[in-house]
Amino acid sequence: MSGPWDAEIKLLYPVDAGTFFTVDGIRSATAFDAIANVEIGENLNENVDQHDVWVAVRNLSKSTTIATGHGGGVLKPENNTPRREEIRIQIAGGWTADVGDLLELVASYKVTAGVNTTFSSRTSEKFVVDG
Repeated sequence: MSGPWDAEIKLLYPVDAGTFFTVDGIRSATAFDAIANVEIGENLNENVDQHDVWVAVRNLSKSTTIATGHGGGVLKPENNTPRREEIRIQIAGGWTADVGDLLELVASYKVTAGVNTTFSSRTSEKFVVDG
């Protein structure tokens, strides 16, 4: 669990679009989703305004970013309660990579509470372009 004034991405992973089934291999140009499991500590959650997750799909074989996505939104503060959510970020189709290229997701997470912000980052397990 995050500390009472902290927020962080606990897990980041790619899934088939609209599901929770993890991607092992993916065809080039296929739309898919990224799931970010996030936590906000109890004290910070009493003052939150918004949270945002930015995800980049990195092609490690070619050292390029091939797609990006964003998720999150406005939050309602909750008293004496930590927040745990899964944020789904859609990665649009149309990106290109070669068969055998190794991909990973890289994400940053920002929580805004008034004039205060906190950031966290995470990378996913690697997955392969298989078609």
